Amino acid sequence: MDINVVINQMLELFMILTLGYLATKKKVVSPKFGTQLSNFILSITLPCMMLASVASIPEQTDHKEVLMMFVIAILFYLVMPFIAYLIARILLVKREDRHLYMYMTIWSNVGFMGFPVIASIFGEGAIFYATIFNLIFNVSNFTLGIMLMSKDGIKALDRKKFLSPGMIASIAAVTMFAFKLKLPELVNDTLKTVGSTTSALAMIVIGIALAGIPIKSVFTEIRLYPYVIIKQVLLPLSAWLVLRNVITNPYLLGIVIVIIAMPVATSAVLFANRYENNVALATKAVFITTLASVVTIPIISYLLM
Repeated sequence: MDINVVINQMLELFMILTLGYLATKKKVVSPKFGTQLSNFILSITLPCMMLASVASIPEQTDHKEVLMMFVIAILFYLVMPFIAYLIARILLVKREDRHLYMYMTIWSNVGFMGFPVIASIFGEGAIFYATIFNLIFNVSNFTLGIMLMSKDGIKALDRKKFLSPGMIASIAAVTMFAFKLKLPELVNDTLKTVGSTTSALAMIVIGIALAGIPIKSVFTEIRLYPYVIIKQVLLPLSAWLVLRNVITNPYLLGIVIVIIAMPVATSAVLFANRYENNVALATKAVFITTLASVVTIPIISYLLM
């Protein structure tokens, strides 16, 4: 893993994000366009990227590694709620914001930002492993995630939201790999072409969303500074210390750690808005952690070398 490549890729993604930010500020596009584009990515380009990733997996891929990724992802989302609660208490988060902080800690930006970054660092074949992680992400996000963010708890669960295009594509990709199913070349090339737009479009969407945040108010949220260090540096490093004794393949280990090091998921804002949580805090957290990832991801990648 070349650290210069990682830095360049992160800077490139951030520059694309900046284009989305400037386009909104200059009224080239509206915030409504960002919402529509977000839905387009989640429903079309991201699922295409997941399905196309199966064709990029080397034929000699060890099925034990795939199974290990499943186990790691499941264990991660089982253990993280307890760690997230501990972090919220350490940071002396107000009771009314505790569940939001827990949500932000458990669910990182695996899809929107994680997939493009992982593809940039490890190659397109790595997307399949991220897809496995994303499958467990979706299952936990649309169950425990909703229960944390909603005042209604388990009553707020929505089966229709659970069976999203991303969830269906994740299951399809894993099924295709398991049964060695191949799509026609034309179909796969189409999926790959459409899916390849995800990276740029996702960064533009984040830039559009960030344009709606008053910059001054973002940097006055003092608690987010130690939170960034804990979530995006200490947490992935702690995971590395534990998992390096379990995952012997450095390629697979790197993918897992980079996923853990991702910034707060943009779904934190969507869920906070839908379930009348602290939308302002969620938006600030997405901004700060996304901005910090330009520095923290290369640092984590360097330490993994």
